[in-house]
Amino acid sequence: MTDIADRPEIAPELRLVPHAFRRTFGRPAQGVWYAPGVLNLLGGAIKVPAKWGAIVAGDRRDDGLLELVSVNRPTERALLPSDDVPPWAQGVEPTGGAALMCSVDLPKGSGLSAAEALRTAVALALSDLAGEPHEQETEVLDLPGQRLLVVDTRIRRDEPQAEQPYTPGSRDLGAELTAYHRAQRPDPEQDAVVEAALQAGARGASMLIDPPGRPAVALVDADLVPAVRKAITKAVEIPPRYLTITPGPFKAAALR
Repeated sequence: MTDIADRPEIAPELRLVPHAFRRTFGRPAQGVWYAPGVLNLLGGAIKVPAKWGAIVAGDRRDDGLLELVSVNRPTERALLPSDDVPPWAQGVEPTGGAALMCSVDLPKGSGLSAAEALRTAVALALSDLAGEPHEQETEVLDLPGQRLLVVDTRIRRDEPQAEQPYTPGSRDLGAELTAYHRAQRPDPEQDAVVEAALQAGARGASMLIDPPGRPAVALVDADLVPAVRKAITKAVEIPPRYLTITPGPFKAAALR
């Protein structure tokens, strides 16, 4: 069987990680697994997948330990369970034995839950390698002509951001986003983004809880995205990074 890293019909980004695994471990990976980043709206009441996410490639270990290596930090190996885990691997549950090369194309705290994407990809790999089923549920929103504009303020803070309880009360997502934001404790950077987006015509906007970042999201008509981005950039001191999401059924995937 041809090594996954050498199969031309597979997307380049999916071949890259098993190639890094082979270079590091000296053997081909048994499989490659992908999980999308997740936009947690209204505190996670609605989960929207994005096209960016986490990819892992690897094979089983017979000793029950989970070894994780990052494509971007190859010297920071994590052997779980352990009390000494590098920040990028924190939160991963060692529920099986495997050696996995990991790649996450989302900055931590950018708004698309990079840590959640990695946890899901690892869980998918461990389940598949053990021959067990694994299911991932994501929300498919029907928002014709609208976009979710994710705003990474590039602010990172060590202090935790506690989420205040919120119960959705209507089916108007834009109104719900703004109401959710008003129910949270004020944060200067996120507040500035939300107010600028609303003044520029967004249907709704709110902060996102994705530590250690202070990102935000706005629901925007597609033709207004450039104007809303311009207004937000003008309203803040540090130029943000933007991701525009067209809600759709992006799903986790596995290749063996």
